[in-house]
Amino acid sequence: MTRIPSVTRIAAFACFGVLCLLHPAVVQAGGLYLTEWGQPSMGTSSAGATVLAEDASVVFTNPAGIVKLEEAQMMVAGMAIFTSAKFDQSPGTTVTAAGGAGPGSNGGDAGGFAAAGSFFYVRPVSERWGFGTSVISVSGAVLDYEDSGNFVGRYWAERSSLLTVTVAPSVAYKVSEDFSIAFGLPITLGVLEMDVAIPAPTAGGVEGLAEISEGKDIGVTGSVSFLWDVTDRSRLGLVYLGETEFDFEGDLDLTLPGGGVGASDVDVNVEIPLAQTVRLSGSLDVSDRVTLLATLAWEDWSTLDALPISTSAGGSALTYDWDDTWRYALGARIRGAGKWTWYTGAAFDTDPTSASKRTADLPVDRQIRLSAGARFNKSERVTLGGAITIADLGDAEIDNGGVRPVTGDSWAVEGDFGTNRAVFVAFNVNWK
Repeated sequence: MTRIPSVTRIAAFACFGVLCLLHPAVVQAGGLYLTEWGQPSMGTSSAGATVLAEDASVVFTNPAGIVKLEEAQMMVAGMAIFTSAKFDQSPGTTVTAAGGAGPGSNGGDAGGFAAAGSFFYVRPVSERWGFGTSVISVSGAVLDYEDSGNFVGRYWAERSSLLTVTVAPSVAYKVSEDFSIAFGLPITLGVLEMDVAIPAPTAGGVEGLAEISEGKDIGVTGSVSFLWDVTDRSRLGLVYLGETEFDFEGDLDLTLPGGGVGASDVDVNVEIPLAQTVRLSGSLDVSDRVTLLATLAWEDWSTLDALPISTSAGGSALTYDWDDTWRYALGARIRGAGKWTWYTGAAFDTDPTSASKRTADLPVDRQIRLSAGARFNKSERVTLGGAITIADLGDAEIDNGGVRPVTGDSWAVEGDFGTNRAVFVAFNVNWK
């Protein structure tokens, strides 16, 4: 049992990476968050997302826009996510394959397929008040290295999966004809499972395995947002979302190095902060058909300085030194002469970390997104929409020289993810 605190330190790397990669309670990118959940503004790479009050998805992009809608609306969206993450190690790595049978492998493709769904409902109840809620869920394997047992980064993660469901009720109030405000309460349930290799105490020995299952927690935070019609042709939107604290609890099962029998059903606890964020968007109607869109977002990832971990056998903490991230997005909405509306946009997110601190369970670097979308007014009551986003997640270079967890042996993982991308394809239906 004296090994458990050290093993949970290894497991926490993967736990942290998976939770943040799929956590959908915040819909902006940069650092560890996603922006894509099937909404129409996905077609602009979320440029201008907080000012486009034109359908039910406004309840999540900027609830202050609820009072801009004249009647109740509902939207259902579905999305397919295709990811690919392939690590290319530099020559001279000191990590061998399991059992010391030659050099460690690149692990193969850690990406795969995941499905996401979302639901939005808004209802203005008077000339000044309105309310609504959104429900978002994401499921599927997030990280699953094909040659996980021999992967040079297996002490961070072999396999991880997560299901998250977020409910975000909001209420909006129209202060004046030009200005409105809203308050929200996002509530997220997360369920985590993962496998992490445990290095043998001697070179060439039989390695062990740490398996975390039934990791669950509910994170709650608050949001406040504003929407201001500056002129008849320009608008500004601002959204603030507070920090979310996850106290992730699960069961830890151990297979000890050397094939020994380890502990079962050990309670493990990992505290994970998700940064507070601010998003500012603007729009300008340059003609009756063309609207230019822009977004500037800040995420307080410098709050991630340590990650407390505890079990029934003891506790420890991982030390991080992350930076705040910024997102810059530009886009356009183009209304066709008929029933079609077109969207396009691009976004850039800064890198929250560096090669010496990056780990193979979270191969995210600076991010570049290119998006396009369309909306078709099928009738006065029904609107159909779709969008596609291609995300380049950077080369995510790793230069993590040092010692192996638990044993203290030399352990240097060097290389980058030459393939590191995601493609999001979405479809949505909005009813009035």
